[in-house]
Amino acid sequence: MYFLAKGDPSTMPSTPPDPGKKMDYLHTIDLVVLHYCRKTQAIQVLLNRRQQAPFPDSWALPGLVLNGSVRDVTMDEGVQRLVASNKIGLPLDYIEQVATVGDAYRDPRCWSSSTIYLAILAEPPALSDEQKFVSLKSLESRETRLPFDHNELVDKVRERLYSKSLYTSLPLLFLGQEFSAPEATAVYSVVLERPVLKTSIRQRLLKLADEGFIAETGRKKSGEGIKAQATVENLRPGKVFYFDRSFA
Repeated sequence: MYFLAKGDPSTMPSTPPDPGKKMDYLHTIDLVVLHYCRKTQAIQVLLNRRQQAPFPDSWALPGLVLNGSVRDVTMDEGVQRLVASNKIGLPLDYIEQVATVGDAYRDPRCWSSSTIYLAILAEPPALSDEQKFVSLKSLESRETRLPFDHNELVDKVRERLYSKSLYTSLPLLFLGQEFSAPEATAVYSVVLERPVLKTSIRQRLLKLADEGFIAETGRKKSGEGIKAQATVENLRPGKVFYFDRSFA
């Protein structure tokens, strides 16, 4: 590491900042709410129609300005306020902070930063006219383009979802309270974007049962094109188990 002497001209800004001028800045919280559609076997992302400038009437990730017109003492308070608002207003099954990004270009209003969260919504929701789902793949491919840098925020959440699914039970949270082994195999295959062996999923389900995360229900459920399958119950909603081995 190199240090410059105090008063070295090379460390001085060419134009000293005006100490009396306030720097414009805002920090936002943005949630990438993911839902697994069993019918299409695809991951979907929740969007909200913007009501105000910039980009009015455009579809974007649900977000808010932290500690703006409403005082937020903590980040968690801001997240809770966003989840309770009409931008989401749905019972989320999981929330995880992913990253914070910021620069002078992502928001036309001023220099801004955003803390991004991955959220999972298991049960099919009833959406308002100001909400809709789009496929995760359409956002990744840029077939669907969002304002600000929201496509890039989705990319970061997608990377976290993929990497964490290699060694945890995270994808199972898409399936809600009760699910079968074939459903578990299907959702892992969708999230990892490749076929996952049934034997690998069975081993993971056995481990989860041993650790008290799931238990057999004694019930069976039918799926499209398959016979009725025994189901298991999630005993620790919203909790993620870390396996000692990841998918190859």
